[in-house]
Amino acid sequence: MAQEVTQELAQEILGDIDNFLFDCDGVLWDVKGPIEGSLETINKLKALGKRVCLVTNNSLKTRQKSVRKCQRLGYQICQDEMLCTSWIAAEYLRSINFTGKVYLVGPEDSMGAELDAVGIKHIGTEPEPAVIPSYADCLANLKLDPEVKCVLVGFDRQFNYMKMLRASSYLKNPDVLFLGTNPDHLLPVKSDEFCIPDTGCILSPLVLATGRQPTMMGKPSPNMFEVLRKVHGLDPSRCMMVGDRLDTDILFAKNCGMHSMLVLSGISTVEDVQSAGASDATKACPDFYAECLAAFGQFV
Repeated sequence: MAQEVTQELAQEILGDIDNFLFDCDGVLWDVKGPIEGSLETINKLKALGKRVCLVTNNSLKTRQKSVRKCQRLGYQICQDEMLCTSWIAAEYLRSINFTGKVYLVGPEDSMGAELDAVGIKHIGTEPEPAVIPSYADCLANLKLDPEVKCVLVGFDRQFNYMKMLRASSYLKNPDVLFLGTNPDHLLPVKSDEFCIPDTGCILSPLVLATGRQPTMMGKPSPNMFEVLRKVHGLDPSRCMMVGDRLDTDILFAKNCGMHSMLVLSGISTVEDVQSAGASDATKACPDFYAECLAAFGQFV
């Protein structure tokens, strides 16, 4: 059963945890800007000698640009303390000695740049026609590159029917890898009016069309933690994941053997916490929860 953070519980957490892993969107900032009190909390933890790492499913920036954004907002984070899915995906392909081409559904200046950095060729980021006159015209102009051995899907604001058709066609070949950066369905924004679809909504039609499930690069897959474990020698029993989503951040913590804290400044709600695990095994129950990061920070 999740416990709301109190001063007493916060002191127990500080005694048990050496390494704090933070999600970014919905925890440190959202689409409107920085979330009040988050920077101060991070600085307090660092002053106590705690290691702080940022682990984001966002694929819109390279690792280097993600670090620069953090530093611009006042977070003193170095490259080894920042993991994002655009970098993890390229690193994964490099680690398995991938030699084909990648059909990329995602931004050229982030995911494409990370693939370029490890010498992996890719296609797919060029614009596709938004309107298809007929299926006959569509198929007549559809040429598949036989060198494509992987379809990699991230957040793509230009995703359309033609890209969906092309990606699905490549995935008809069972030898073509199917990778996704993250399963998040919505971007974290506190609004009663707007709903902003995320990468999971781009992956879903490809899953339905092909009957295949992607290998996830980001949370809740343990890939990111394994990188941090190798670089920093982390002991998961002395780590806490702090995030705003039960189905990615908190499940990630569970999959890696870490402690977890949910903040309610993003996607998941206190009602979600109360029902977590009871009816949906994909939504893990956190050890602790707080209204926002500052609500924990006031006790640090």
